[in-house]
Amino acid sequence: MAWRRREAGVGARGVLALALLALALCVPGARGRALEWFSAVVNIEYVDPQTNLTVWSVSESGRFGDSSPKEGAHGLVGVPWAPGGDLEGCAPDTRFFVPEPGGRGAAPWVALVARGGCTFKDKVLVAARRNASAVVLYNEERYGNITLPMSHAGTGNIVVIMISYPKGREILELVQKGIPVTMTIGVGTRHVQEFISGQSVVFVAIAFITMMIISLAWLIFYYIQRFLYTGSQIGSQSHRKETKKVIGQLLLHTVKHGEKGIDVDAENCAVCIENFKVKDIIRILPCKHIFHRTCIDPWLLDHRTCPMCKLDVIKALGYWGEPGDVQEMPAPESPPGRDPAANLSLALPDDDRSDESSPPSASPAESEPQCDPSFKGDAGENTALLEAGRSDSRHGGPIS
Repeated sequence: MAWRRREAGVGARGVLALALLALALCVPGARGRALEWFSAVVNIEYVDPQTNLTVWSVSESGRFGDSSPKEGAHGLVGVPWAPGGDLEGCAPDTRFFVPEPGGRGAAPWVALVARGGCTFKDKVLVAARRNASAVVLYNEERYGNITLPMSHAGTGNIVVIMISYPKGREILELVQKGIPVTMTIGVGTRHVQEFISGQSVVFVAIAFITMMIISLAWLIFYYIQRFLYTGSQIGSQSHRKETKKVIGQLLLHTVKHGEKGIDVDAENCAVCIENFKVKDIIRILPCKHIFHRTCIDPWLLDHRTCPMCKLDVIKALGYWGEPGDVQEMPAPESPPGRDPAANLSLALPDDDRSDESSPPSASPAESEPQCDPSFKGDAGENTALLEAGRSDSRHGGPIS
């Protein structure tokens, strides 16, 4: 269970790391500014001089400048008129050529200029001084049909849009031929693009790397703990095997009615609090305390000491330290001709005396009591003492 709790702790830390990373991505400032821009609807109309038919086209091919008011504009298209063919409209004294249909007076017009040569702001201010109602910039040839954002702060309320290079050249050629072209500009679709700033990227990267390092450290710690735990389990199993071998050297005896030799001050096992009965198999400890074998063996595996007097049984048998590190000591010799297991006398209850006359119906192993595990941790107050060396003449028969 403890090992499962450690695994649950590692899983909880992993979830916490992911939560912190998600929080880092969601906190204010993790995202950069949102870029909002509007497309422009460009409507062109002119009369074809060859067919005398009105030609018009509508397309959402323009893009409003960042500082331009998002509103419509209308007027005849005019282009820069310069001896050198300067179509960028950067010079302060740039004049514009606006073809006008016959019979019309002054009308609002839209300046069409090429990108390049100066800033967007300069181009817009030059056209604004010539009373243009709007300024249309067409992109460079290398960009094809792409339109780009324009920054022209400080140009007032004049409408500014950008169109692609092919579209701009098409209108320019018509105007240069003297064909009046009317352009109507309308507001198109609103677009929003979110960009992550460089500072936010660095912050998220640092947070991710930190979480990875923490997770790796906990993973290493987890496997080290698991390795140590596995090693301790293997060592514990080895020690238990050695302890079983040592416990197996303790004397065993089968209780018989009417044996003479050694008195017993109590009639029950101090571990399970059950009376000793005929044919019970008992274990005799070096301190002469006796217990049922099935009761004392598990106790000694866990505690190594006598439940009654706390004698270290392993050391008493001549072994120092852990059973795995066996250091055998010479055991004390018993007097010649003495067999501790042979000299045993037990005081049995009256109901057990009749068992002797009846034929045995079960083997000793079958009659051995099975101790309740709940009793194996209690030593109790009752004792079963074997006193070695008492003469047979002192007690001629079993104690009644």
